[in-house]
Amino acid sequence: MGCPPARLPPPPPASFSIQEDGLGLVDVFFDRRWPQFPVLHRPTFMEEHYLPFVGRQATNELSSFQVNMVLAIGASERARSNCNPRNSHQGFFEAAISDLNSVLAADDIDCIQCLLLLCIFGSNEPQSVNLWYTVGLALRLTVGIDLHRRETLAHKSLFEAEMCKRLFWSLYTMDRSISISLGRPLGIQDSDITVPFPLLLTDEKLAGPVEQAVPNITPDVRDMSAFRHIIELRRINAEIYKALHSAGEVNIESASLDSIRQHHYSRLNAWLLSAPRYLVPISMYQTSEWFQIAYHQAVINLHRPSHASPVSSADAIRLCADSSISLISCYNALYAKNKIIHTYVAIDSLFMAAVTMLYSIRASAVVRHELTKEVVESNIESCMGLLSKISHGRTVGERSTQIIRRLGNATLAIFDAPPSAENDIDTEFMSWFGVKCQNPPRPEYPTPSIDIAWNDLFEQGYDLNGFYNGDLLL
Repeated sequence: MGCPPARLPPPPPASFSIQEDGLGLVDVFFDRRWPQFPVLHRPTFMEEHYLPFVGRQATNELSSFQVNMVLAIGASERARSNCNPRNSHQGFFEAAISDLNSVLAADDIDCIQCLLLLCIFGSNEPQSVNLWYTVGLALRLTVGIDLHRRETLAHKSLFEAEMCKRLFWSLYTMDRSISISLGRPLGIQDSDITVPFPLLLTDEKLAGPVEQAVPNITPDVRDMSAFRHIIELRRINAEIYKALHSAGEVNIESASLDSIRQHHYSRLNAWLLSAPRYLVPISMYQTSEWFQIAYHQAVINLHRPSHASPVSSADAIRLCADSSISLISCYNALYAKNKIIHTYVAIDSLFMAAVTMLYSIRASAVVRHELTKEVVESNIESCMGLLSKISHGRTVGERSTQIIRRLGNATLAIFDAPPSAENDIDTEFMSWFGVKCQNPPRPEYPTPSIDIAWNDLFEQGYDLNGFYNGDLLL
């Protein structure tokens, strides 16, 4: 199935001057989102799609879709740093969607590329795109043409092979993020993947003579160094998820659990130490703060209670507390530098860090003794303020803030309770919490009065399915 015939591009939104404003939005896309998802080759995009679109030359629906989606993503990013954005991302998105049927009829590579652009926009605007469905569709197409297999690259040019690798690994990282956030099965298993990582090339080198396409020795903000490091992290995250958080893995023996955690903890520390460093990062995903955030999120997932181990040790709970507090601090640092990219995964990450912090304080007397009520209160206020700011008044942000405030008040009340003989960890609370996670409530596991807020989190709380797949995803 090829592209549809050429046509004149539709007029842009009334308030938008493609000559004056278009290139700025393209720059925003390639500066902020491309380092994480290098799904387009900028010189090719500019020559074959953007410039004909700007010049009002005859284009096909595929070009119109790609240009409008890049403008929509750029405008969505810019809207988050400008209280009175000049350009409406929704207008560009609606213009792109008018060509979606033609995109779905295009060649597989072109269709996958466009679906990934749709997913990138959806990670900013989850009310507009069903990420779970769209990522799944793109992944099926990708596996259908064997982009996950090394042998598929055998007879391709360097340019074609590298773009195939970039597309596959972009989709891989998107699948890992969405699946793990929603607690759903991964779309493809690592054991089925043989395609190598992209080479450390900039778009300019990739477009040049083959003999000059020498991978960079030192990290460059325009090459694949940050992207490859993100891929490596997503692979570690997936292994942690399968080992500890799969619904089929229940009650792993203590020795095996310790071995799994130590193995992955060593890998995470090595990953953080080897993170690329950039003198002047252009994207959040190239900052040291983001690498720290990603590291601490993985440490939390590794040590928090899970299907495999509903009750964690005192050391594991302390690591969860430390990493959750550090993660919140790193997000504050990024916000202070105006470097946060406000995505669904970022809001989920920040919210879960706050819940983990409060859970750790509630479950561990050791953690409570190491912190003061004033410090905990400050951390709670900091997290609520940040959630409110980065969600820009959306329902999910307001609901998240309400939950953190209620859990926070319940947690702070423990500091005012009369002292009692306590173990290092509250196994009764963690056992109840684990049972609530995995089984229907039973009379023998009543809800402790001080934990009503935690019980309500299950009954009414932060429902990802409700917020993202129902109310927000169309």
